[in-house]
Amino acid sequence: MKTHDLTTGSVFRRSLASSPLRYGDFRALWLSTVFTGASFIGETVVLGWLLLERTDSAFVVGLGVALRALPGLLLGIPGGALADRVDRRLLIRLGGFALAADAALLGGLALAGQLAVWHILLLTFLGGCIRTLSQAARQSYAFDIVGPAQVVGAMAFMTLGQRVGGMAGSLGAGLLLAAWGAGEAYLAMALCHVLSIAAVMLARTRGQAAPVSRPPVWDGIKEYLTELSSNRSLGVLVALTAAVEVFGFSNQAVMPSLARDLLDLGPGGLGLLNAFASGGGMVAILTVSLWGEVQRKGRTFLIVVLFFGAALVLLGLADRLAVALIAVALVNGLAALTDLLSQSLVQSAVANDLRGRAMGSWVLAIGLGPVGHLQIGALAALMGVSLALIANGALLMALALGVLLAGSSIRRL
Repeated sequence: MKTHDLTTGSVFRRSLASSPLRYGDFRALWLSTVFTGASFIGETVVLGWLLLERTDSAFVVGLGVALRALPGLLLGIPGGALADRVDRRLLIRLGGFALAADAALLGGLALAGQLAVWHILLLTFLGGCIRTLSQAARQSYAFDIVGPAQVVGAMAFMTLGQRVGGMAGSLGAGLLLAAWGAGEAYLAMALCHVLSIAAVMLARTRGQAAPVSRPPVWDGIKEYLTELSSNRSLGVLVALTAAVEVFGFSNQAVMPSLARDLLDLGPGGLGLLNAFASGGGMVAILTVSLWGEVQRKGRTFLIVVLFFGAALVLLGLADRLAVALIAVALVNGLAALTDLLSQSLVQSAVANDLRGRAMGSWVLAIGLGPVGHLQIGALAALMGVSLALIANGALLMALALGVLLAGSSIRRL
């Protein structure tokens, strides 16, 4: 028994010694990301339910989610250029303070009975702007800490942290909505932002792979646009990421309608669906973390996108809670893998001093999500949530098959 314990302990220590978690700065960033994930997904639950309750419109819910993601399209590359210009830890901390204030204002207005739909939409958009300006810095800083040899592992652990936090945040937000209301839920999300700041304050260094040059923001944008126009692999990756965001991740906009109108659930049920979604992502990323470095990342990315579309079709066909829970876990597990692979591929496709801006273009690509949110919201209003999900899933499958069969350079990455 003692020998077994020693062997198990040795295996654990060897695993820790070879993982990104061996870096103290990465552990601090990871813990910060857990709290950020809790606040992000928790706010998604509150936003969707609150807008649906106030307006009874799937389109307005889609509009709210779209406004939250729109800043990625507007500020993605400037945010990446800013991340290449200043200390990334500073951007993460300042962004956390601003997001805490935004959530606290929403909570205060709700508790005072003064929260109108236009308040929700405006402050949601402002929160999206703040998040966009710090998002590229967070992911790039993870690469800075571990270096290029462990980029997939670092992105896997970062995504796992987001999913762990997201699972807790979705359950907590659903329970708070049901027991008290939106005000208390928003204040809880503000607290999560504060805890995220406290965690990242523990990070001591800029990281071993931090960029050497720090060009002015405008010069950095021009330099990166030149790189984007000449780097074919990078261009294909950004375009594919945008398409996956439009047709795949847009399912989040119809989750409140799916819960209430098709499955006859309340806010607690919506929280349960989102918890299974976060759990599916967590299991997928944990599997990749244990599996090790992914080979032939480009081909793997396309295969994951194909199955992502198939899972959306299954979700559209779900007419019972058990089936919906399985489908939503699959959808979000595959979504998490597309995020992980696309971030790793984008950062690996450019020189080290361009990585912040490369992540900025990734943020820009996911900033096209509002197109998908509005589209699926309109489709759901026109022909129902089920057919909207099936249509987007089929489009995603067709896209992945087309790129696989066309022999694109993405397959060889």
